[in-house]
Amino acid sequence: MLLWPQKIKQLEKKQRYLIYSVFLLITLTILSVSAFASYRYFALQKTEQFSNNLDGLSEEIEFDLSQIEVENQDSLTVLLAGYGGAGHQGGFLSDVIQVMHINFLQQKISFISIPRDLYLSEGYKVNALMSRGMSQKGQINDGLELMSQKISQITGLPIKYFVGIDFVGFKRTIGNELKSIEVEVSQTLDDPWYPIDGAQLDPCGYSPEEIAQMTANSSGFALESKFTCRYEHIYYPAGKVKMEGHEALAYVRSRHSSSDYDRSRRQVELLTAIRNKLFELETIKKLPKFYEAMSKHVNSNLDLESAKKLAPLLVDGKEFTIQNINLSPENVLQSSTSQAGAFILLPKAGANQWQGVRDFIKEKI
Repeated sequence: MLLWPQKIKQLEKKQRYLIYSVFLLITLTILSVSAFASYRYFALQKTEQFSNNLDGLSEEIEFDLSQIEVENQDSLTVLLAGYGGAGHQGGFLSDVIQVMHINFLQQKISFISIPRDLYLSEGYKVNALMSRGMSQKGQINDGLELMSQKISQITGLPIKYFVGIDFVGFKRTIGNELKSIEVEVSQTLDDPWYPIDGAQLDPCGYSPEEIAQMTANSSGFALESKFTCRYEHIYYPAGKVKMEGHEALAYVRSRHSSSDYDRSRRQVELLTAIRNKLFELETIKKLPKFYEAMSKHVNSNLDLESAKKLAPLLVDGKEFTIQNINLSPENVLQSSTSQAGAFILLPKAGANQWQGVRDFIKEKI
């Protein structure tokens, strides 16, 4: 690491902007994600076309390793949380929970997929943490802070930053700011039952009496599948697939044709595509305004100044290898049932016994 300052000075200006943009991967990611963006400060500003906002803006970014805290120089851990958002049933239950661990010495990014059904000693699933935190103080960041604290205990990794995004924010990030992405789809995804947003209560031509009778005789997906107008057929062939916001969201959320663990794989494929797109964008040179545009779509405790300070650690960010670590019954978890009869996941060592999970993660990263 002592050689890094000299290496940084030798970089061309364009390369140095690319370095910083990789760190913005943290603010863009999540794969999963939301229905009505929680706009903060920048949402109150006058909205213009993204390309117009960036015209004429450029900033020379100076990198100073002395500004980086010692504990961040070897590794950094970030929580990525995706949720439905306002207007969705259970909108602040986390649909996706990924822990991104960056090992700067090994030049490796590990995405640790946390199952939504992981059961906590407090008596609820891990996907309810954000909602619980919000119920105590009322803000999304309060929920993300509580989630960060608890998942740090589970994984044994100190989470420094968190980033949360909802469905609408995710789709706008992919479609507007990134102008689409190309995802390397490793396995064909064919799902004829992907829910259409806003069609959850569509009667599909049935009368109230017919719906009442069907509800009395069926439940779960057996009932929902009768309302075919509420679903669309999505298909992604194996290979490189160009995706806009809606396609990207459907790709990471599809459930009926696969498992939650398969969804985690797809989320990492999409995160990788986001990283690659950041290196292709000509707008990278306008990073402060680019960061501003992203701030409209996410909730995070990562600010622009913190990103600038950490940027030197990602000189070779494009070359970092990426791996997905799934916590599942195949390794450190076991399936169980709660007292209420719901499906849950517990550590194999027993409820609230996380040491085996921590050891497993430590060995992998």
